[in-house]
Amino acid sequence: MDRSLFVLLLLSGFFWSSSGLLHPYHYINTTMSWPEAQSYCRERFTDLATVDSMGDVNRLVNVVDAGYSGSVWIGLKRGTHKRWVWSNGENTISQYYNWDSGYPRGDGNCVVIYSGAWRDIPCSNTYYFTCYTGNTSYLIETNKNWADAQSYCRHDYTDLPTIHNSAENDYVSKNIPHDWCVWIGLFLDSWEWSDKWSRFFRHWAADQPSQSGSGDCVGMSRTESGKWAHYSCDLQLPFICYGDDKRKQIVRLKVTCKGKCALNDPSLQTVILDEISEKLKNIMLESDSKIRWRKGKDGEVFHQENNHIVNLDNKCNRHL
Repeated sequence: MDRSLFVLLLLSGFFWSSSGLLHPYHYINTTMSWPEAQSYCRERFTDLATVDSMGDVNRLVNVVDAGYSGSVWIGLKRGTHKRWVWSNGENTISQYYNWDSGYPRGDGNCVVIYSGAWRDIPCSNTYYFTCYTGNTSYLIETNKNWADAQSYCRHDYTDLPTIHNSAENDYVSKNIPHDWCVWIGLFLDSWEWSDKWSRFFRHWAADQPSQSGSGDCVGMSRTESGKWAHYSCDLQLPFICYGDDKRKQIVRLKVTCKGKCALNDPSLQTVILDEISEKLKNIMLESDSKIRWRKGKDGEVFHQENNHIVNLDNKCNRHL
């Protein structure tokens, strides 16, 4: 293929579109600080990645290059306010509370149910816990700290339970002996998403978030099932954005070829797009996105124009 023709195709002869996911993730294999990564994502996509579920965690892990084993920035950052939220991501605004007398008293960031009432205690304590799937709650008679209990529930069930009203509280506590402390899904959170998303799903690694740690920005490990930890925001890491690519566009291309042209041959168009994709990867402009030709109403990409000649080598030809 003529080199000048390929350059024109690379610059303007294709249609750029998103991968078709509702919230596509884009791995950016360039190291930046968290604020720099945030600016990059907001300029080119929507924002740094927001995560709502274990399904999202798995998609994040899969979008990172398989050869990379470190951490990547996501959109979570330490906020200025603490609030009680549920493990499954729900907040507690205008919701039901059933604190025991004198609680919460600031002794810990995680909550147990004790004789039908709630108490805040250190998350590192080990107790039995409850898990739920659908509308069914299960008592797990194994001692674990709150984070390990959460991981267990998410692996084998859905999550630690969320309690919306007194009927649900009675249902969760009915099979628990009165002198037992049992973990539920309520915890105290001080982190917020870059895009101000109101869900509170968290997937912290063991001993995270650290009460003594000074890092205010969150990274996800490529290994360890996508667990999260907080680091100094100045740390240089690759990162993940979400949202459609703001740079997608449709552009026209005019080309001239000598002899017989076969630009509407699908096999040739495929070869051209493959070469363009490889070029884009080399300059880090392609992630989950795809390029494709845009066909006209007749199903063809290129259309011949009569009496109009474009010379790609800038030489003048005289036609008599």
